[in-house]
Amino acid sequence: MYAIGIDLAWSPRNGTGLAVAEKKRAHWIIREAVSGLGSNHEILDALLGVAGEKPAIIAIDAPLVVPFERRGREGDRLITRLFGPYDAGVYPATRFYLGRYGGKRIWDLVSDLEGVGFRHDCRVEPGKPARMFFETYPHAATVALFELRKTLKYKTRQGRTYAMRWRAFRDLEACLKELARFRPAMAGVEEFLTPKLTALRGGKLKEYEDRLDAIVCAYIAAYYWTWGTLRNAIVGTLEGGYIVTPMTPAIAKRAPPETSIFSYDGFPARPR
Repeated sequence: MYAIGIDLAWSPRNGTGLAVAEKKRAHWIIREAVSGLGSNHEILDALLGVAGEKPAIIAIDAPLVVPFERRGREGDRLITRLFGPYDAGVYPATRFYLGRYGGKRIWDLVSDLEGVGFRHDCRVEPGKPARMFFETYPHAATVALFELRKTLKYKTRQGRTYAMRWRAFRDLEACLKELARFRPAMAGVEEFLTPKLTALRGGKLKEYEDRLDAIVCAYIAAYYWTWGTLRNAIVGTLEGGYIVTPMTPAIAKRAPPETSIFSYDGFPARPR
């Protein structure tokens, strides 16, 4: 069984990150973590080169279902209500907005994955072999998994210096190392971390960011496959657009009562 994470660039002109973890008894081991992938063909070659035709669950950081031209998704609005106080809100995805940045490649990848035997579904049967993929959002996931008060500010933004981003990257690396003690545990992360972080700038730092985000996505895939909606939420619907993310009872309390676009069974324990 494999858990695969894809930090998908909206346009093939930009690099995509991909990480593959293999299940070994009760834990997972990162086998591959790369960045700079361009076309959908390169992405498929990379993941099939490791997973082949074996069972695999894929978590993709990209809006996979976007039904409206200019109206945002209800699931995106709920994600912002739940995670906005942690700086992990999202911009509502529309076909018009994504189209400006080459978003068609996202929906092409959905078709490409279905063409090689993967099922697009936000509902998982925990612990059962499957070949499926779903949408996720790493910022929300890290808030829930690592109980962060705010998201880690490692992405490029106006006003953020390299020194600020390097510190945030070190915090993210520390979180990823912690996964070796989580349930399920994920080992092998250290092999894909750089000891020369402060030497990375510009495009090189962005490639490193994509690699780490892909590792986060791979862990989300393993976590969702293990726990289902006991410790994860489906925010939205498969028909109207959704995001699957790890969840905690405290964050879930921010959801409107009896909302029809929020599936979470509310396991009370900590996620580790």
